Amino acid sequence: MKLCVSKNVYTQDFSEKDFKKALRRIAIKRPVKGLFVVTEPLFDAGIMEIYDYNELLQPYYRKQRRSINIYGIAKSRDKAKEVVNDIIGDAYRELGSPDIKALFGTGT
Repeated sequence: MKLCVSKNVYTQDFSEKDFKKALRRIAIKRPVKGLFVVTEPLFDAGIMEIYDYNELLQPYYRKQRRSINIYGIAKSRDKAKEVVNDIIGDAYRELGSPDIKALFGTGT
């Protein structure tokens, strides 16, 4: 499993220091208490999913042979829902549709 953090990742309630620290921890696949990530759908259902970051470090996900694109990070599930709302709003404003992969340049 490879975790790919988008270049224009969306965040909620992060100081610059905490944000950089979280990105470093994600890069080396270390646990982070209270970190939620907004990802592309892992099982081709829906347009985005919210996971507790530490769940993605479990053996089931580590054995997967695919990249997981992270579009947003937040310190709680409620803040992650706000991130999803922001992403969908921006997709509609910029593209006129909820094509999240096109917004982040990860899809066809």
